[in-house]
Amino acid sequence: MPAPVAVTPPPATPPATTPATAPIAPEGSTPPLPPAPVAELPEEDEDEFSDEPPKRGIAGRIAAIFLILLVAAAGGGAFYFKTIADQNLRTNERLTFLERLGAMMVEARRWPEATAAYNEYDQLRPHTKTVEIGRRSIEAGMEEEQRQFVGYWSGEAIAAFELGRLEDAIGSARKVLDKYPEQKEMADLLEKAEQARTAQAREALLTATTAAIQKRRWEEAEYKAKQLADSFPGDPQAKTLLAEITEGRDKDAKDHQRARQLFDAAKQRDTGAFDRSAYEWLREAAALSPDDAEIAALYQKIASYTRTIHVPADFPKLADAIASARDRDRITIAEGTFVGPVIIDKAISFEGAGRDKTYIEVEAGESTAATFGPHAGGTRVSGITFRHRGFEAGKDRFSALLVRGAEINFSDCRAADAAGHGLAVVEAGRAIAVRCLFENNGWDGVAVRGPGSRIEFTECEATGNFGHGFDLWDGGSGAIHQSVARDNSGNGIVVGTTADNIVVGNCDLRANRQFGIVVANAASGRVHANHCRENLLGGMAVRTSAARLIFENNVLEKNLGPGLALEKGLDPKVFSTNTATGNANGQNILPNGDFSNAD
Repeated sequence: MPAPVAVTPPPATPPATTPATAPIAPEGSTPPLPPAPVAELPEEDEDEFSDEPPKRGIAGRIAAIFLILLVAAAGGGAFYFKTIADQNLRTNERLTFLERLGAMMVEARRWPEATAAYNEYDQLRPHTKTVEIGRRSIEAGMEEEQRQFVGYWSGEAIAAFELGRLEDAIGSARKVLDKYPEQKEMADLLEKAEQARTAQAREALLTATTAAIQKRRWEEAEYKAKQLADSFPGDPQAKTLLAEITEGRDKDAKDHQRARQLFDAAKQRDTGAFDRSAYEWLREAAALSPDDAEIAALYQKIASYTRTIHVPADFPKLADAIASARDRDRITIAEGTFVGPVIIDKAISFEGAGRDKTYIEVEAGESTAATFGPHAGGTRVSGITFRHRGFEAGKDRFSALLVRGAEINFSDCRAADAAGHGLAVVEAGRAIAVRCLFENNGWDGVAVRGPGSRIEFTECEATGNFGHGFDLWDGGSGAIHQSVARDNSGNGIVVGTTADNIVVGNCDLRANRQFGIVVANAASGRVHANHCRENLLGGMAVRTSAARLIFENNVLEKNLGPGLALEKGLDPKVFSTNTATGNANGQNILPNGDFSNAD
C-alpha cells in the first residue's frame, strides 16, 4: 500500500500577482487601482454552519411564500369575480324566465302562479317596473274575470229564476257566491230562490196529500201530511189535512157500513131476473165501497140480467157500442183512453173502470167529449174521465160534458182540461152528481144556465178552473152539499140567478182568487154552514138582490180581504149567526159596500 502523502493547506492570503501576469496599462493611461482587500471572516467551526441556512436563504423563502400568496390571492380574486359573474348570469336568466312565466300565467288567468312568479321576481330584483306592471296586469285580469264570471252566472241565475227553474237558479247563484261572496244581488236572489223552492216543496206536498185524499188512499195521504208537518213545523194546512184524513177514514167506514146494508137489501131481491131497485142499490154500494169484492160480484150478477155491451171486447169504438145499445142496456168500458165524441140520447148505463183508469177525450176545437140529449133521461155515468186534448182560446168553446134537457146521474167521474166549462147544464137539463171532480177547465168547473136547468151535487170538487168553481146563472138553480171549491181563478161558488130553492151547505171554499161565495141574486134559498177561508178578495159577498136568502152559521176566516162583504142596504144584524174572524186588516165584516162595478 503506498504511503500517505501529506497535503499542505493553502496560504491564508492569496499570493501577489506576478509582473509577468499583471495587466499592462497602455501608455499615457492611469494605471488601475489594485483590487480592494477582502476582509477575512473569522474562522468558525464547521459544525456551526452545518444545519442552518444562511440568513439570505430565509428571506428568499419568505419572498417565495409571499409570492405564492400573492399568486393565490390573485387567482382567488379572479375566481370570486367569475362566480359573481356566473351568479348574475343565472339571476338574469331566472328573471327572464319569471317575466315570461308571469305573462303566460296572466294570459292563462292562472292568478296564483302569476302572483308567485312576480313575487319571486321582486325578491330577486326588488322594486322594478316589470313587477309593478305584472301585478297591475294580474289585478286588471282578475277584475275582468270577475266581471265576466259574475255577469254570466248572474244572468243564468236571474233567467232561471224568472222561468221557475229554481234548482238551476240556486246552482248558478251559488257558483257566483262561492267565488265572490260579496255579491249582494246574488245573495238576495239565492234567498228568494230558496224561499220559492221551499214554497214549491210545500205546495207539492199539499197537492200530493190532497190528491191522495181524493183517491181515498188514506195511508199515502197520511204519510204525505205527516211529511208536510215534519218539514214545515206549525203549518196550519198540515193540521187541517190530517183532520180531513181522519174524517175521510171515518166516512169511509160509514160508507162501507151503508154499502153493506144496500148489499143485504139487494141480495134479498135477487130472484134471477133484472130488478131496477136492486141494481141501483148495488150500483151505489159499489161506489161507496169500491174495494168490496162481494158487493162487486153481486153487482155484476144483477147487472148481467140486462144486456151488457163491453168496450172494446164487443165493440172497439164507443160510437158503435152506443149505436147498438137500447134503453136500459149497460155499456162497460175497460181501462184505457178512448176517442170521442160520445153522443148519448137513450137511457143506458155508461160505466168505466174508474176515473183514473178510463178516459174519453176529443180535440178541444172539435166538440164536447160527451153530450147527453133530451132522450137520455135516466142515464147513469160512472168511473170515467172526460177531457179535451189541446186548447181552444176562441170566444165559443166546447165543454167536456154537456147535459141538454134530460136528467143524468154522474158518480165518481171527472171533467178536466176542457177549453170551456167542465160540465155545462142547459135547456132545462138536470145533473145529479156524487163524488165528481171538475178541474183545470178553461171556464167554470160547472156552469148551470137557463130556467129549469139544475144541479144537485154532493161531495164534489171544483179546483184549478180558470173561471169559477160552480156557477149558477141566468135562471139556473142548484143544491151543492159537502163539496169543495178551491184554487179557482174566479170565485168558489157564484149564485147569480132568479131561480128558487138555492142551497149551498157544508161546503169548503178556500184559496180562490176572488171570493169563496158570491150571492148576487136568487129568489129563495139557504146558504149555511160553509167554511170560506184564505180567499184572495174575501170570504163571502152578498148583494141586496139576494136578501131573500137565509145566511146562517157560515165561518169566514183568514181571508186576504173582508170576511163578509155586504152591499149597501143590507142589515148586518141579519147575518149575526155567521162568524168572521182573522181576516186581513181586521175587516171581518164590511157593511155598506159599493158593488156597482161588480159583474
